[in-house]
Amino acid sequence: MTKKTEVTVNQRGQDEALLKRLENGERHMVPMADIYESADAFVVMLDMPGSTKENVNITVDRSSLVIRGEVEPLHKEKGIALHTEISGLNYQRTFNLGEEIDPSNVDARYEDGVLTIKLYKKEEVKPREIRIQ
Repeated sequence: MTKKTEVTVNQRGQDEALLKRLENGERHMVPMADIYESADAFVVMLDMPGSTKENVNITVDRSSLVIRGEVEPLHKEKGIALHTEISGLNYQRTFNLGEEIDPSNVDARYEDGVLTIKLYKKEEVKPREIRIQ
């Protein structure tokens, strides 16, 4: 039997927020994500090409992880845009966190268009070895 992962996508709230931004004319993308679990942490990897670590904001509290990122326009020259799909996009993704995650112990790294966030588990929920005497 597989244990239910304690990092889940908050799809409903994310969809509502996305609709509001689209109504305001904002271009927005939800980055694809992979989530892995190890004995001591959850690892969330997000595909965010075109962004930079300076343009990414990560917020963690007791119950959620929110990632926001911006992509600067590739061509800033003035002129008439004939076709644009990737310039000026914003990323946002929200995940619900379980009680077992320590919100004060999180690492993040951005490399080659991939944001990797490591959410460490609280000590009391980590597996531990019991020695027999």
